[in-house]
Amino acid sequence: MEHWIDIYIQGLSPAEYHIQLLLLCFFLGFILYKGITTYQRSRFIGDTPTSNIASAAQGYTELKGLGEMMPGATITSPFSQRRCIWYQCIVEKRQRLRNHNIWVEESNEVSDHLFQIHDDTGTCVIDPEGAYVIPSSKKTWFGSHSQAKFQGNLKKSWLNTHLGLGRYRFTEKLITVADPLYVIGLFTSTSKTIDSSTLQSEVEERVKQWKTNPAYYLKSFDRDHNGKIQGDEWNKIRQHAEHVIREQRSNTFHHIMKKPLEGNQPYVISTRSEEQLLKNKRRFVLGYLVLFFFLLYVLLLAVK
Repeated sequence: MEHWIDIYIQGLSPAEYHIQLLLLCFFLGFILYKGITTYQRSRFIGDTPTSNIASAAQGYTELKGLGEMMPGATITSPFSQRRCIWYQCIVEKRQRLRNHNIWVEESNEVSDHLFQIHDDTGTCVIDPEGAYVIPSSKKTWFGSHSQAKFQGNLKKSWLNTHLGLGRYRFTEKLITVADPLYVIGLFTSTSKTIDSSTLQSEVEERVKQWKTNPAYYLKSFDRDHNGKIQGDEWNKIRQHAEHVIREQRSNTFHHIMKKPLEGNQPYVISTRSEEQLLKNKRRFVLGYLVLFFFLLYVLLLAVK
């Protein structure tokens, strides 16, 4: 290795030597940066305990559950028209540059639709904006024209699939309904509100239920003890029903997970488990570490 580097350096001009030395220092710093940030992200994932949705603390939180659509929502992939809760659809075109074929991205459509994660204790809304998403499905195919993106659900020939024939390349990434999800990000909750018309409707329904068993529910409101509920006593009953309903509503919350405000805290939506994510992160950290020391060794030889 040392002999090969000596021969290579001797063939460089002083300007080429300094430029390549500067590039080597740049890559060394970049690899060090990537290694440190990847290690920090793995620590966030490994050190943050998993919470139940109903009892999760406000702030940076980790959840596990199943993916669901929002009530009444319908999300489909622009390419295959498959039902999903998240998608990313990429169109690339093959171009010739200096005797080499390269793929140039023409469009990259990423879903920004809200969806939900559900566990045994409750449901949390997920805002995917700004998240690093690991999908459950990834499919790539090729075509001779841009409209071939709508043929992703058709059977492809072996040559098309494995040799990449065609001027266009299409990539579809999906998270489908009921996929297991691991999410880590900023968890916030707000109390559910109730409008006046809905409140009055619920009050009347609650009073109607109480009337079916007045001896149990309404006995304490018979202030004059005449065995009947009359006049102002009904107003007291309705006020009490409204108080009970508002009290119950105050214990019901909308939960939402979104991108953290702190830039060093990762926001991850993954169909892989926490254990799989940590395993991959450790592999990357090890790879960056090996590459860093290799480049450092080369740099020292070049300077010497």
